[in-house]
Amino acid sequence: MKMLIILSLFIGIAAMAAVTAEGQSSGEKALVHTVFFWFHDEVTEEQSREFYQELKKLKEIPQIQHGWIGVPAATEERGVIDSSYDYSITFVFADEAAEHEYQVHPIHTAFVETNSHLWDNVTVYDAITPGN
Repeated sequence: MKMLIILSLFIGIAAMAAVTAEGQSSGEKALVHTVFFWFHDEVTEEQSREFYQELKKLKEIPQIQHGWIGVPAATEERGVIDSSYDYSITFVFADEAAEHEYQVHPIHTAFVETNSHLWDNVTVYDAITPGN
């Protein structure tokens, strides 16, 4: 679990750095929403491909400023890496209000209704730019 938290924080920091690199002031708030999905053992390759297409639809939600969809990378095995998940998403929102709008958006609620039967576990990490 600790490894997953460290990985999530790294992804969140990288996402915030990308936002800053694209011209936003480092003083602006941002919320980074990272989700890891673990499928049931019975999920087929076809279902996995369809799930990826469903994840791509989420990126159409206007509150998402930046979005990434990923699968475990074939990086060198190290004690801090957890590659046991099937898919991950990292979405950047302007603030907590925008993330809440995403949660109740019809595309998101349809995604959950359509796909929740596929996952055995979902873990969410939300990180916000610290205040000074």
